Formats: sequence, C-alpha cells, structure tokens
Amino acid sequence: MLLHPFKTAAVAVFIHAALAGCAIAQGNPSASAQEITRAGAQASVAGPAEFFTGRVRVDPVWAADASINTSGAWVTFEPGARSAWHTHPAGQRLVVLSGVGLTQEWGKPVQVIRPGDVVACPPGVKHWHGAGPTTAMTHLAVTGTVGGNAVTWMEKVSDEQYNAR
Repeated sequence: MLLHPFKTAAVAVFIHAALAGCAIAQGNPSASAQEITRAGAQASVAGPAEFFTGRVRVDPVWAADASINTSGAWVTFEPGARSAWHTHPAGQRLVVLSGVGLTQEWGKPVQVIRPGDVVACPPGVKHWHGAGPTTAMTHLAVTGTVGGNAVTWMEKVSDEQYNAR
C-alpha cells in the first residue's frame, strides 16, 4: 500500500523528532528527562452542550505548554453528535482513530472521514466535525494555540446542515 506523500513526510518528521528528543535526553544528562502521563490520569469530560450537539466525550491527552504550543485530546462523538461551527487561531489536525465521521468547511460540501484519515484545518477556517448518523467516531485532535486561545466557537450546526450530503 502506498502512503500519501504528506502522510509519509509527517510520519518521518514525527519519528525523527521523537528519536532526536530521546537522543538529546540520553546524550546530555543536564537536559530535561522524558515525562510520562499515565493513561487514565486525566478524567474524561463531557463535551459542553453549548459547543456540541449530542453526546461527546473528551479525553485530554496533553495541554499546550512552553515546550509545545499545541494541545491534544481524544474526542469521541456518539452517532449523530457533532461540534458547533468553529475556527482555530493556530489551526488543527484531526486523526480519525475509529468509526465514520463527517466534517465540513463553511461553504463546501460535507466530507466523510474514516480511520487513518488526517484532516488539516488551517488557522481561521470555519468548520465542524463529528460522527456519522449511525456510527460513533473517535479522533485525536491536535490543536495549536495563540495567546492561550485554541478555539473560537460559533453557532451550532443545524440538522439541515448536518444532513446535507
């Protein structure tokens, strides 16, 4: 199976960065050590009804900090659940882990997303994402921050917008 050039490059950069980080920590005793946050150490939270339609669970993975200006979370949408329209000042990447989901950029058609798909949303692009009507969907959301802000929430996605396929 051939990988898309972007996916291949992204994997290579990730592996290189991970290995370089380990080499720096091992080669320089004064460098910071790796930090492990154990699975289950952070509580799941329900996606607030103000910003989501349907049942959504957010499992925080990491918060943005001085060493990496992005946050990460696993987000699970039950069938029919979705985010409100929103933008990100520093962009966002979604990696679909399971299920079948939907995403839409303002003014464009709804797109179906499946496990392994990566959605790259540039800064300031109005969009939404969520589960399909009959299956749950989980994605890893990696979201950049600007001045501590990661998202600007807007109006909810109507049933008509959600069902426009």
